[in-house]
Amino acid sequence: MNRREFIAATAAASVAAVTGAQTTHAAETNKAGASASSKPSNLATPPAGVDYFTEDRLAKAIDLSASLDGIDFKTVCYTFNPWHPSKWMEDRFGQGWTEYETMRNARPQFPGHYQPKRPLWGCFNEADPAWAQREIDLASSAGIDVFMIDWYWHEGTMFYHEQLEQGLLKAPNKDKIKFAVMWANHHWPNLYPAPEDGKEAIIFPQVYSEADMDHLIDYLIDHYFTQSNYWTIDGKAVFATFWTGHLIEHFGVEKLRKIFDGWQNRAIKAGLKGIHFQACAQYNKDTPLAACGFASTTDYHTFAGGPHGKTSSFAAGADRAIKRWHDMSGQVQLPYFPECPVGWDNSPRYGKNSHVFTNRTADQFERLLRAAKHFIVNQKIQPAFVYMGAWNEWTEDHYLLPDEVHGYSYLEAVKRQFG
Repeated sequence: MNRREFIAATAAASVAAVTGAQTTHAAETNKAGASASSKPSNLATPPAGVDYFTEDRLAKAIDLSASLDGIDFKTVCYTFNPWHPSKWMEDRFGQGWTEYETMRNARPQFPGHYQPKRPLWGCFNEADPAWAQREIDLASSAGIDVFMIDWYWHEGTMFYHEQLEQGLLKAPNKDKIKFAVMWANHHWPNLYPAPEDGKEAIIFPQVYSEADMDHLIDYLIDHYFTQSNYWTIDGKAVFATFWTGHLIEHFGVEKLRKIFDGWQNRAIKAGLKGIHFQACAQYNKDTPLAACGFASTTDYHTFAGGPHGKTSSFAAGADRAIKRWHDMSGQVQLPYFPECPVGWDNSPRYGKNSHVFTNRTADQFERLLRAAKHFIVNQKIQPAFVYMGAWNEWTEDHYLLPDEVHGYSYLEAVKRQFG
Protein backbone atom coordinates (compact mmCIF):
# COMPACT_ATOMS: atom_id res chain seq x y z
CA MET A 1 0.00 0.00 0.00
CA ASN A 2 1.48 3.37 -0.96
CA ARG A 3 1.38 6.41 1.29
CA ARG A 4 -1.61 8.05 -0.38
CA GLU A 5 -3.63 4.83 -0.18
CA PHE A 6 -2.64 4.43 3.46
CA ILE A 7 -3.80 7.94 4.35
CA ALA A 8 -7.07 7.56 2.49
CA ALA A 9 -7.79 4.28 4.25
CA THR A 10 -6.99 5.53 7.73
CA ALA A 11 -8.94 8.74 7.26
CA ALA A 12 -12.06 6.81 6.28
CA ALA A 13 -11.99 4.25 9.05
CA SER A 14 -10.87 4.19 12.66
CA VAL A 15 -7.48 2.83 13.58
CA ALA A 16 -6.80 0.94 16.78
CA ALA A 17 -5.58 2.63 19.91
CA VAL A 18 -2.02 2.84 21.05
CA THR A 19 -2.06 3.39 24.79
CA GLY A 20 1.43 2.55 25.92
CA ALA A 21 4.33 4.82 26.79
CA GLN A 22 5.48 7.56 24.45
CA THR A 23 8.03 5.36 22.71
CA THR A 24 5.34 3.10 21.19
CA HIS A 25 6.00 2.75 17.47
CA ALA A 26 3.38 4.32 15.17
CA ALA A 27 3.08 1.12 13.12
CA GLU A 28 1.21 -0.50 16.01
CA THR A 29 -1.69 1.86 15.34
CA ASN A 30 -2.83 -0.21 12.37
CA LYS A 31 -4.10 -3.06 14.56
CA ALA A 32 -7.89 -3.19 14.50
CA GLY A 33 -10.32 -3.04 17.39
CA ALA A 34 -11.02 -0.54 20.13
CA SER A 35 -13.11 -1.10 23.22
CA ALA A 36 -16.61 0.27 22.93
CA SER A 37 -16.77 0.82 26.67
CA SER A 38 -16.51 4.37 28.01
CA LYS A 39 -13.97 3.00 30.49
CA PRO A 40 -11.36 1.15 28.40
CA SER A 41 -9.93 -2.05 29.81
CA ASN A 42 -6.65 -2.04 27.88
CA LEU A 43 -4.84 0.85 29.52
CA ALA A 44 -1.12 0.64 30.13
CA THR A 45 0.36 0.36 33.60
CA PRO A 46 1.97 3.67 34.62
CA PRO A 47 5.78 3.58 34.49
CA ALA A 48 7.38 3.36 37.92
CA GLY A 49 8.23 6.72 39.45
CA VAL A 50 6.26 8.77 36.90
CA ASP A 51 3.63 11.24 38.06
CA TYR A 52 0.54 9.78 36.38
CA PHE A 53 -3.14 10.64 36.09
CA THR A 54 -4.39 7.27 37.32
CA GLU A 55 -7.90 5.95 37.97
CA ASP A 56 -7.44 6.69 41.68
CA ARG A 57 -6.34 10.23 40.93
CA LEU A 58 -9.31 10.74 38.63
CA ALA A 59 -11.69 9.53 41.34
CA LYS A 60 -10.17 11.98 43.84
CA ALA A 61 -10.47 14.89 41.40
CA ILE A 62 -14.14 14.49 40.50
CA ASP A 63 -17.27 12.66 41.59
CA LEU A 64 -17.75 9.68 39.24
CA SER A 65 -20.89 8.30 40.87
CA ALA A 66 -23.51 9.85 38.58
CA SER A 67 -24.72 7.88 35.57
CA LEU A 68 -23.80 9.15 32.11
CA ASP A 69 -26.54 7.16 30.40
CA GLY A 70 -28.81 9.11 28.09
CA ILE A 71 -26.63 12.23 27.96
CA ASP A 72 -26.14 13.55 24.43
CA PHE A 73 -22.53 14.69 24.72
CA LYS A 74 -21.09 16.72 21.83
CA THR A 75 -17.46 17.59 21.20
CA VAL A 76 -15.85 20.83 20.05
CA CYS A 77 -12.21 20.78 18.95
CA TYR A 78 -10.08 23.88 18.45
CA THR A 79 -8.00 24.17 15.29
CA PHE A 80 -4.98 26.41 14.65
CA ASN A 81 -4.29 26.78 10.96
CA PRO A 82 -0.85 28.06 9.87
CA TRP A 83 -0.10 24.84 8.00
CA HIS A 84 -0.47 26.32 4.53
CA PRO A 85 1.00 29.33 2.72
CA SER A 86 -0.87 32.53 3.64
CA LYS A 87 -0.06 35.76 1.83
CA TRP A 88 0.30 38.06 4.82
CA MET A 89 2.82 35.69 6.41
CA GLU A 90 4.60 35.03 3.11
CA ASP A 91 5.14 38.78 2.68
CA ARG A 92 7.09 38.78 5.94
CA PHE A 93 8.80 35.39 6.02
CA GLY A 94 9.17 34.38 2.38
CA GLN A 95 7.21 32.65 -0.35
CA GLY A 96 5.81 29.29 0.70
CA TRP A 97 6.51 29.87 4.41
CA THR A 98 4.36 27.99 6.92
CA GLU A 99 4.76 27.27 10.62
CA TYR A 100 5.88 23.78 9.69
CA GLU A 101 9.30 25.45 9.47
CA THR A 102 9.15 26.33 13.17
CA MET A 103 8.02 22.80 13.96
CA ARG A 104 10.89 21.24 11.99
CA ASN A 105 13.50 23.51 13.61
CA ALA A 106 12.52 22.61 17.18
CA ARG A 107 15.17 20.89 19.28
CA PRO A 108 15.02 18.86 22.52
CA GLN A 109 15.49 20.94 25.64
CA PHE A 110 16.32 18.01 27.95
CA PRO A 111 16.97 14.25 27.68
CA GLY A 112 13.91 12.37 26.45
CA HIS A 113 12.19 15.51 25.18
CA TYR A 114 10.17 14.61 22.07
CA GLN A 115 11.15 17.36 19.60
CA PRO A 116 10.78 18.00 16.76
CA LYS A 117 7.27 16.66 16.28
CA ARG A 118 6.79 14.39 13.26
CA PRO A 119 3.26 14.31 11.80
CA LEU A 120 2.35 10.83 10.60
CA TRP A 121 0.66 12.33 7.52
CA GLY A 122 3.64 14.54 6.76
CA CYS A 123 3.51 18.30 6.26
CA PHE A 124 0.36 18.53 4.15
CA ASN A 125 -1.38 21.68 2.87
CA GLU A 126 -4.52 22.08 4.96
CA ALA A 127 -5.96 24.62 2.48
CA ASP A 128 -6.22 21.86 -0.15
CA PRO A 129 -9.84 20.56 -0.23
CA ALA A 130 -8.58 17.00 -0.75
CA TRP A 131 -6.62 17.14 2.51
CA ALA A 132 -9.51 18.91 4.26
CA GLN A 133 -11.72 16.02 3.17
CA ARG A 134 -9.38 13.51 4.83
CA GLU A 135 -9.25 15.57 8.03
CA ILE A 136 -13.05 15.80 8.15
CA ASP A 137 -13.41 12.05 7.62
CA LEU A 138 -10.91 11.30 10.37
CA ALA A 139 -12.34 13.79 12.88
CA SER A 140 -15.98 12.88 12.33
CA SER A 141 -15.25 9.14 12.52
CA ALA A 142 -13.57 9.71 15.89
CA GLY A 143 -16.59 11.49 17.35
CA ILE A 144 -15.62 15.14 16.86
CA ASP A 145 -18.72 17.20 16.10
CA VAL A 146 -17.39 20.74 15.71
CA PHE A 147 -14.17 22.43 14.63
CA MET A 148 -13.74 25.73 16.50
CA ILE A 149 -11.39 27.54 14.14
CA ASP A 150 -8.85 30.15 15.25
CA TRP A 151 -9.69 33.11 13.02
CA TYR A 152 -7.59 36.22 12.50
CA TRP A 153 -9.01 39.63 11.60
CA HIS A 154 -7.06 42.86 12.05
CA GLU A 155 -9.13 45.76 10.70
CA GLY A 156 -10.08 43.78 7.63
CA THR A 157 -6.67 42.19 7.12
CA MET A 158 -6.84 38.41 7.42
CA PHE A 159 -4.39 35.54 7.44
CA TYR A 160 -4.66 31.77 7.83
CA HIS A 161 -8.30 31.97 6.67
CA GLU A 162 -7.38 30.02 3.53
CA GLN A 163 -7.62 26.76 5.49
CA LEU A 164 -11.30 27.47 6.10
CA GLU A 165 -12.31 29.20 2.90
CA GLN A 166 -10.27 27.22 0.38
CA GLY A 167 -9.98 23.94 2.26
CA LEU A 168 -12.76 22.97 4.66
CA LEU A 169 -15.61 24.85 2.99
CA LYS A 170 -14.72 23.43 -0.43
CA ALA A 171 -14.34 19.87 0.78
CA PRO A 172 -17.04 17.60 -0.72
CA ASN A 173 -17.81 16.17 2.72
CA LYS A 174 -17.92 19.47 4.62
CA ASP A 175 -21.36 18.76 6.05
CA LYS A 176 -19.99 15.80 8.03
CA ILE A 177 -18.66 18.29 10.58
CA LYS A 178 -19.84 21.62 11.96
CA PHE A 179 -17.55 24.61 12.33
CA ALA A 180 -17.51 27.93 14.15
CA VAL A 181 -14.94 30.70 14.38
CA MET A 182 -13.13 32.03 17.41
CA TRP A 183 -11.85 35.53 16.78
CA ALA A 184 -8.23 35.27 17.94
CA ASN A 185 -8.19 39.01 18.58
CA HIS A 186 -4.74 39.24 20.13
CA HIS A 187 -1.60 41.04 19.04
CA TRP A 188 0.51 38.87 16.75
CA PRO A 189 4.11 38.44 17.94
CA ASN A 190 7.09 37.05 16.06
CA LEU A 191 7.37 33.52 17.46
CA TYR A 192 9.52 31.94 14.75
CA PRO A 193 11.24 31.59 17.17
CA ALA A 194 10.69 34.17 19.89
CA PRO A 195 13.76 36.13 21.10
CA GLU A 196 15.63 34.35 23.89
CA ASP A 197 15.53 37.49 26.05
CA GLY A 198 11.76 37.04 26.26
CA LYS A 199 10.96 40.37 24.61
CA GLU A 200 8.48 39.51 21.90
CA ALA A 201 8.35 41.69 18.82
CA ILE A 202 4.74 42.54 17.93
CA ILE A 203 4.40 42.35 14.16
CA PHE A 204 0.65 42.97 13.99
CA PRO A 205 -1.10 44.75 16.88
CA GLN A 206 -4.83 44.32 17.42
CA VAL A 207 -6.83 47.55 17.32
CA TYR A 208 -10.57 48.15 17.19
CA SER A 209 -13.08 50.66 15.89
CA GLU A 210 -16.86 50.71 15.69
CA ALA A 211 -16.70 51.02 11.90
CA ASP A 212 -14.48 47.95 11.67
CA MET A 213 -16.83 45.98 13.90
CA ASP A 214 -19.53 46.65 11.29
CA HIS A 215 -17.24 45.33 8.55
CA LEU A 216 -16.39 42.30 10.67
CA ILE A 217 -19.99 41.20 11.25
CA ASP A 218 -20.85 41.70 7.58
CA TYR A 219 -17.96 39.41 6.64
CA LEU A 220 -18.97 36.80 9.19
CA ILE A 221 -22.56 36.70 7.95
CA ASP A 222 -21.70 36.69 4.26
CA HIS A 223 -18.89 34.11 4.41
CA TYR A 224 -19.55 31.88 7.44
CA PHE A 225 -22.79 32.19 9.40
CA THR A 226 -24.92 31.33 6.38
CA GLN A 227 -22.94 28.16 5.57
CA SER A 228 -24.90 24.92 5.82
CA ASN A 229 -22.48 23.48 8.38
CA TYR A 230 -22.03 26.50 10.65
CA TRP A 231 -22.48 25.50 14.28
CA THR A 232 -25.40 26.89 16.24
CA ILE A 233 -26.60 26.72 19.84
CA ASP A 234 -30.38 27.07 20.14
CA GLY A 235 -30.37 27.96 16.46
CA LYS A 236 -27.98 30.89 16.94
CA ALA A 237 -24.58 31.06 15.20
CA VAL A 238 -21.77 30.60 17.72
CA PHE A 239 -19.13 33.35 17.65
CA ALA A 240 -16.28 33.09 20.16
CA THR A 241 -13.65 35.59 21.27
CA PHE A 242 -10.15 34.88 22.60
CA TRP A 243 -8.95 38.16 24.14
CA THR A 244 -12.31 38.85 25.72
CA GLY A 245 -11.16 41.21 28.43
CA HIS A 246 -9.19 43.31 25.94
CA LEU A 247 -12.27 43.76 23.76
CA ILE A 248 -14.41 44.80 26.73
CA GLU A 249 -11.71 47.12 28.06
CA HIS A 250 -11.45 48.93 24.73
CA PHE A 251 -15.14 49.58 24.11
CA GLY A 252 -16.53 49.47 27.63
CA VAL A 253 -19.56 47.43 28.65
CA GLU A 254 -22.31 49.70 27.32
CA LYS A 255 -20.73 50.34 23.93
CA LEU A 256 -19.79 46.70 23.37
CA ARG A 257 -23.33 45.63 24.28
CA LYS A 258 -24.65 48.15 21.77
CA ILE A 259 -22.30 46.74 19.11
CA PHE A 260 -23.32 43.15 19.87
CA ASP A 261 -27.01 44.10 19.83
CA GLY A 262 -26.41 45.63 16.40
CA TRP A 263 -24.79 42.37 15.30
CA GLN A 264 -27.85 40.49 16.46
CA ASN A 265 -30.10 42.74 14.38
CA ARG A 266 -27.92 42.27 11.29
CA ALA A 267 -27.94 38.51 11.74
CA ILE A 268 -31.74 38.41 12.06
CA LYS A 269 -32.15 40.59 8.97
CA ALA A 270 -29.95 38.08 7.11
CA GLY A 271 -32.41 35.33 7.98
CA LEU A 272 -30.58 33.91 10.99
CA LYS A 273 -32.01 33.37 14.46
CA GLY A 274 -29.24 35.42 16.03
CA ILE A 275 -25.72 35.04 17.44
CA HIS A 276 -24.53 33.09 20.46
CA PHE A 277 -21.55 35.03 21.85
CA GLN A 278 -19.01 32.89 23.69
CA ALA A 279 -15.95 33.87 25.74
CA CYS A 280 -13.12 31.37 25.22
CA ALA A 281 -10.21 33.00 27.06
CA GLN A 282 -8.79 36.04 28.84
CA TYR A 283 -11.58 36.76 31.28
CA ASN A 284 -12.07 36.24 35.02
CA LYS A 285 -14.84 36.08 37.59
CA ASP A 286 -15.19 39.87 37.59
CA THR A 287 -15.42 40.29 33.81
CA PRO A 288 -18.98 41.55 33.05
CA LEU A 289 -19.66 38.97 30.37
CA ALA A 290 -23.44 38.74 30.63
CA ALA A 291 -23.82 42.51 30.65
CA CYS A 292 -21.91 42.66 27.35
CA GLY A 293 -24.11 40.06 25.71
CA PHE A 294 -22.08 36.86 26.10
CA ALA A 295 -24.14 33.70 26.45
CA SER A 296 -21.57 31.05 27.48
CA THR A 297 -17.95 30.53 28.45
CA THR A 298 -15.18 27.97 28.14
CA ASP A 299 -11.37 27.94 27.99
CA TYR A 300 -8.90 27.82 25.15
CA HIS A 301 -6.13 25.95 26.95
CA THR A 302 -6.01 25.33 30.68
CA PHE A 303 -2.37 24.17 30.50
CA ALA A 304 -1.05 27.28 28.73
CA GLY A 305 1.44 29.57 30.37
CA GLY A 306 3.25 28.55 33.51
CA PRO A 307 6.85 29.09 34.62
CA HIS A 308 9.39 29.61 31.86
CA GLY A 309 12.14 27.03 31.52
CA LYS A 310 10.26 24.50 33.64
CA THR A 311 8.50 21.18 33.19
CA SER A 312 5.26 19.89 34.67
CA SER A 313 3.60 16.50 34.43
CA PHE A 314 0.45 15.90 32.41
CA ALA A 315 -1.09 14.60 35.64
CA ALA A 316 -0.51 17.97 37.32
CA GLY A 317 -2.07 19.66 34.29
CA ALA A 318 -5.13 17.41 34.50
CA ASP A 319 -5.56 18.27 38.17
CA ARG A 320 -5.22 21.95 37.30
CA ALA A 321 -7.78 21.71 34.48
CA ILE A 322 -10.41 20.03 36.66
CA LYS A 323 -9.89 22.57 39.43
CA ARG A 324 -10.34 25.40 36.93
CA TRP A 325 -13.59 23.87 35.67
CA HIS A 326 -14.98 23.91 39.18
CA ASP A 327 -13.65 27.38 39.97
CA MET A 328 -14.96 29.00 36.78
CA SER A 329 -18.30 27.21 36.90
CA GLY A 330 -18.87 28.63 40.35
CA GLN A 331 -17.68 32.15 39.48
CA VAL A 332 -19.06 33.10 36.08
CA GLN A 333 -22.79 33.70 35.83
CA LEU A 334 -23.07 31.87 32.51
CA PRO A 335 -22.85 28.24 31.34
CA TYR A 336 -19.23 27.06 31.43
CA PHE A 337 -18.11 24.18 29.20
CA PRO A 338 -15.02 22.17 30.26
CA GLU A 339 -11.97 22.03 27.98
CA CYS A 340 -9.53 19.10 27.83
CA PRO A 341 -5.99 19.87 26.63
CA VAL A 342 -3.95 17.20 24.86
CA GLY A 343 -0.67 18.62 26.16
CA TRP A 344 1.52 21.71 26.18
CA ASP A 345 5.06 22.34 24.94
CA ASN A 346 5.85 25.71 23.40
CA SER A 347 9.59 25.02 22.99
CA PRO A 348 9.46 25.22 19.15
CA ARG A 349 8.66 28.89 19.67
CA TYR A 350 10.32 29.74 22.97
CA GLY A 351 13.27 27.35 23.28
CA LYS A 352 14.84 27.50 26.72
CA ASN A 353 12.06 29.83 27.93
CA SER A 354 9.37 27.26 27.27
CA HIS A 355 7.11 25.41 29.67
CA VAL A 356 6.78 21.70 28.87
CA PHE A 357 4.20 19.22 30.16
CA THR A 358 5.88 15.82 30.16
CA ASN A 359 4.74 12.21 30.06
CA ARG A 360 1.48 12.79 28.24
CA THR A 361 -0.26 9.64 27.02
CA ALA A 362 -3.61 8.84 25.44
CA ASP A 363 -4.92 6.91 28.46
CA GLN A 364 -4.40 9.91 30.75
CA PHE A 365 -6.09 12.18 28.20
CA GLU A 366 -9.01 9.77 28.04
CA ARG A 367 -9.43 9.99 31.81
CA LEU A 368 -9.58 13.77 31.46
CA LEU A 369 -12.33 13.37 28.85
CA ARG A 370 -14.24 11.16 31.26
CA ALA A 371 -13.78 13.76 33.97
CA ALA A 372 -15.29 16.39 31.66
CA LYS A 373 -18.34 14.22 31.05
CA HIS A 374 -18.90 13.72 34.76
CA PHE A 375 -18.34 17.42 35.42
CA ILE A 376 -21.09 18.27 32.93
CA VAL A 377 -23.50 15.81 34.53
CA ASN A 378 -22.62 16.85 38.08
CA GLN A 379 -23.04 20.55 37.25
CA LYS A 380 -26.19 19.90 35.16
CA ILE A 381 -24.71 21.80 32.20
CA GLN A 382 -26.82 21.92 29.05
CA PRO A 383 -26.10 21.55 26.22
CA ALA A 384 -23.46 18.94 27.09
CA PHE A 385 -20.45 20.22 25.17
CA VAL A 386 -16.89 19.01 25.85
CA TYR A 387 -14.11 21.10 24.30
CA MET A 388 -10.71 19.74 23.30
CA GLY A 389 -7.47 21.53 22.47
CA ALA A 390 -6.46 20.97 19.86
CA TRP A 391 -6.66 19.28 16.47
CA ASN A 392 -3.36 20.48 15.02
CA GLU A 393 -1.29 22.79 17.25
CA TRP A 394 2.06 21.17 16.44
CA THR A 395 4.22 24.01 17.78
CA GLU A 396 2.53 23.93 21.20
CA ASP A 397 2.14 20.14 21.53
CA HIS A 398 -1.62 20.01 21.65
CA TYR A 399 -2.79 18.05 18.64
CA LEU A 400 -5.04 15.06 17.98
CA LEU A 401 -3.77 14.44 14.47
CA PRO A 402 -1.53 11.35 14.41
CA ASP A 403 2.22 11.66 14.84
CA GLU A 404 5.04 9.12 14.62
CA VAL A 405 5.06 8.43 18.37
CA HIS A 406 1.44 8.42 19.54
CA GLY A 407 -0.09 7.32 16.26
CA TYR A 408 -3.90 7.41 16.31
CA SER A 409 -4.14 6.63 20.02
CA TYR A 410 -5.58 10.02 21.01
CA LEU A 411 -8.30 9.86 18.38
CA GLU A 412 -9.16 6.35 19.52
CA ALA A 413 -9.51 7.70 23.06
CA VAL A 414 -11.94 10.33 21.75
CA LYS A 415 -13.84 7.66 19.83
CA ARG A 416 -14.24 5.43 22.88
CA GLN A 417 -15.78 8.31 24.80
CA PHE A 418 -17.83 10.04 22.11
CA GLY A 419 -17.90 7.90 18.97
